[in-house]
Amino acid sequence: MASRHDTVRPVTTEAWNTTGLHVHRKRIAHMTFFWGHNTQVLFSGWPGSSTGMYVLALVFVFSLAVIVEWLSHYNIVKPGASRVAAGLFKTGLHGVRVGLAYMVVLAVMSFNGGIFIAAVVGHAVGNKRKMSYDHDHDGGMYMPPGSSMPDGSMNSTSTDMGMMMHMTFYWGKDVLVLFSGWPERSLGMYILALIFVFLLGFAVEVLSISPQLVGSNSMAALLIQACVYVVRMALAYMVMLSVMSFNLGVFIVAVAGHGAGFLLLKARALAAANRADSAVPSAGISSKV
Repeated sequence: MASRHDTVRPVTTEAWNTTGLHVHRKRIAHMTFFWGHNTQVLFSGWPGSSTGMYVLALVFVFSLAVIVEWLSHYNIVKPGASRVAAGLFKTGLHGVRVGLAYMVVLAVMSFNGGIFIAAVVGHAVGNKRKMSYDHDHDGGMYMPPGSSMPDGSMNSTSTDMGMMMHMTFYWGKDVLVLFSGWPERSLGMYILALIFVFLLGFAVEVLSISPQLVGSNSMAALLIQACVYVVRMALAYMVMLSVMSFNLGVFIVAVAGHGAGFLLLKARALAAANRADSAVPSAGISSKV
C-alpha cells in the first residue's frame, strides 16, 4: 500500500554548532517526482530555497546535457592531425563527457520535475543528428544506464546501517558501495572499493567493442556476442550504482576507469593502423620485384 513514506524520506545530515556539540538536522530526499524550487542538485545546499539559484541550476543542468550531446556527435580533431596526439585528446574528451553524463544522471536523481525537463530538453537541443543506436565506440556517447535508486537500499543506508545517505557530492571514506557494509568506515576497504570501481569502468569500455569471431553468422558466435553485451551492461549498471553514492572519490575513479579503457582501445587502434601503414610500402616493393 502506498504511503507518504514512498514519496519522501527524511535524511539525517550531521553538523557542528558553535559550541562544538554534535547536532542533527533533517532534509527531505524525494523518491518520486515533485515540483518546486526547494531542492538540492549535485552540491550540498544548492540551489536550496532560492528561486534565482534554482533558475541557475536549471540552466546548469540544461547546459550539461547540451555539452554531453555536442561532444558525442562532433569530431573536433582535424583531419591530418597526429594519431598519438589525436588519441590522447580523444581520451581526455571521452573522460570529460562521461563525467558530465554521470553528473546529468545524478542531477536528475533529485526527482525535481524542472531539473528533469531541463535535462531532457538539453539532450534534445544538443542532439542535432537523428537519434540512432550505433554500437561503434566512436559513434555516440555511452550514457550511464539506470538512474533510479532502489527503495530498499535507501532504507538500509539511512536506518538499518546507521549510515548517512548523501544526495549531493561529498568527500570521505564513510560510504557504502554496492554491497551492504562495504567499505563503510574502513580506509583499506575504501581504497579497495576505489580500485574495484576503476576496474568496472575500465571493463565497460574494453567490452564496448564486440569481439570479431570467425564465422560470425553462426548461432554460437551470436550467443557469445550477446553474452559479452549482457556482461557489459551488468558492469555498466554496477558503475552507475556506485556513482550514485555521490562520493567524489568513487566518482573520480569511475571516470578515470572509463578514460583508461578508452585509452587502451585507442592505443590498440593506433598500433593496428601503424602496422597497416608499414605493410603498404612493403607490399608495393614486393610487387615491383
